[in-house]
Amino acid sequence: MAAFTVKELQNMIVVYMGDYKTSRGERKLMTKDLGSCIGVAVRDPHVGVGGLLHVMLPHYCGSDDKSFVAAKYADTGLDEMINELVMQGAKREHLVAKIAGGAHMIRTAQVPESEDISSRNLEAVKQKLGEMSIPLLAADVGEYWPRTVVFEPASGSFRILTPGKEEKVI
Repeated sequence: MAAFTVKELQNMIVVYMGDYKTSRGERKLMTKDLGSCIGVAVRDPHVGVGGLLHVMLPHYCGSDDKSFVAAKYADTGLDEMINELVMQGAKREHLVAKIAGGAHMIRTAQVPESEDISSRNLEAVKQKLGEMSIPLLAADVGEYWPRTVVFEPASGSFRILTPGKEEKVI
């Protein structure tokens, strides 16, 4: 996996599991350890503002759980992040997305890959982006390995780093 320079690390905002962050300009957003989770990068290329969401689960089922965190879920997390981007000057009609993750990290005969959590996360993200009319420009999903991603909202560059594999930019 590629190493980061000290200057590059100082310019990154870390997005933790079940969270999102937004940025404008040259500040990069990074999330690590995307196994079955999905990293969703959304930006408005006209104003250079974007966000990165680390989705853990497909849908919020609604409960009285006081520890509810919208960003954990594809549906509520995208709603919350998009609203934040709009408050920062993005226009909904200009938003575009890229995604990575959704690896089949746990293989079992009882649950086919088409029904495991990674596949359900991926389907939920794609469905929600479709409902919001946000075009999905590129994806690096599935397979059997974790990913770290670095998103640059200003340029739209979405770097994908995987142990033992060549770095990709989509």
